[in-house]
Amino acid sequence: MVHFRVIKTSIIGFIFALGFGIACTKKETLEFAPPTSVKPAIPYYFESSYVEPADNPTTKEGIELGRHLFFETQLSKDGSISCASCHKPELAFTDGKKVSIGVDNQLGRRNAPSVYNTNLFKKLMWDGSANSLEEQSLHPIRDPREMNSTPEQAVAQISKIPKYKQLFGNAFGSTAITVDRMAKGLAQFERSLVSSNSNYDRFLKGNYTPTTEEQLGITLFFTHPIPFAPGGGLRGGNCGDCHLGNTLIGNQNELDGFHNNGLETSFSSGQDIGLKEITGNNLDLGKFKTPGLRNIALTAPYMHDGRFQTLEEVLEHYNHEDLFTRPGVDPVIPAGTNQRNGTSLMLTETEKKAIIAFLHMLTDSDATKSFQP
Repeated sequence: MVHFRVIKTSIIGFIFALGFGIACTKKETLEFAPPTSVKPAIPYYFESSYVEPADNPTTKEGIELGRHLFFETQLSKDGSISCASCHKPELAFTDGKKVSIGVDNQLGRRNAPSVYNTNLFKKLMWDGSANSLEEQSLHPIRDPREMNSTPEQAVAQISKIPKYKQLFGNAFGSTAITVDRMAKGLAQFERSLVSSNSNYDRFLKGNYTPTTEEQLGITLFFTHPIPFAPGGGLRGGNCGDCHLGNTLIGNQNELDGFHNNGLETSFSSGQDIGLKEITGNNLDLGKFKTPGLRNIALTAPYMHDGRFQTLEEVLEHYNHEDLFTRPGVDPVIPAGTNQRNGTSLMLTETEKKAIIAFLHMLTDSDATKSFQP
């Protein structure tokens, strides 16, 4: 009897263990519904510029995954820095610094641009070194001055966080956490960040009447000055020659949206040479990407190195008396002057104030809302 009871107990134990194993297997085999396709709420005048790769269609679940990743400090080597550390929603996804601060309090190399409307760009980073949001999303992780890690290490770290198994499963149909999926999730979130609710956008949609000063600013912004035109010349700000159409971003045809706007009086060894660093072409010396201007009043300081603290300083730069003679200055710059044989843009104080009034029209009332998970 004793022997029988031992056998019986063993069989029962085996059956119990087998059943428990099956239950565990079933528990680990998670099933996920297909992700929900969505399209970012872009206005009609963004349609022709909107970029979404075929292998990473935007979904509700992908955006949600990317949102969590964007605020995830475990993407950095020491767990101290997230994307949101340098792209703060309350500052229209900038950080208010000349250059950002990375792990170990290292200073970054360039000013952190806004993430709003990056879905309109075909070239990303100030020097155009990324060709998609998916590619760009991995740059800060690798940069020793920013997150100072590797995509593989970032994946290893977030794989230890329980919520990501569900989030990746919801977005991609299985719990596999990979570098490719991480990049795609981040890109989907960034692609969803659309800014199109400013007074200027309402004006474009017929729902806002600009003030007299704002209307003058709009006209000047989009007018190429012709000082030799009949009747005393056609005055303009020449801004729309680089910040195009209603998107207000640069030309997206190859590298046409990169310009040397005369920031430097000379170039020395070790200086940031911009696009030339990527192409090796001397003609690209000092060229940087033309940024978008939505929410520009919220995203100081300005330029790739954050050298200007105010919009007034930016316009003073274009009015500087020797601007047209600076090394490598883009031909589009000296092509715009309001004075015959002028050496800069030569705007009046009234004209500068009007252009700044227009730039304030570009502030989106939704631009500082929270996205914190």
